[in-house]
Amino acid sequence: MKKFDKAKAIDFIKRNKIPLIIFLVVIVALIIGLIVSFNIGGKSDNITKNEEEGMVANTNQGIISETTYEGLQFSNISLISENGYSTFSADVTNTTTTNSTISDVNIILKDKNGSEIITLRGNIGEPLAPNETRTITAVTKGKFSNATTKEIAAYESVAR
Repeated sequence: MKKFDKAKAIDFIKRNKIPLIIFLVVIVALIIGLIVSFNIGGKSDNITKNEEEGMVANTNQGIISETTYEGLQFSNISLISENGYSTFSADVTNTTTTNSTISDVNIILKDKNGSEIITLRGNIGEPLAPNETRTITAVTKGKFSNATTKEIAAYESVAR
């Protein structure tokens, strides 16, 4: 095995000082670039962002999962915030054998602690026939990317 020659190493460094400094600067810059790109490019759990459009889609399972309330199935659920407004949208299907007389529901958005963030009014409208599907949409001012669950409940006016 060859012995390390300290004098030759020092001589090599003296002769190649500038290229070695450039090499080290490039390596450090690459490492910093990778760290910054992972921090910027990393996405928050359950939030999909489209920076160009300023749109944030809440994809928490507690928000987008199907829910049934009084024989009405809520599916294809989305909660999208854009330009300072949030839109909750869902397909509502009557899974019973009779017309549904429910014309409105409360959509209660909650945070990770189970505390209510906001209650939206979901207007279903006219009686929903068996197996009929209708899309409901509720729009309000604000961003609700911190909502983690939803609850569908009997409509009660929550005028503020």
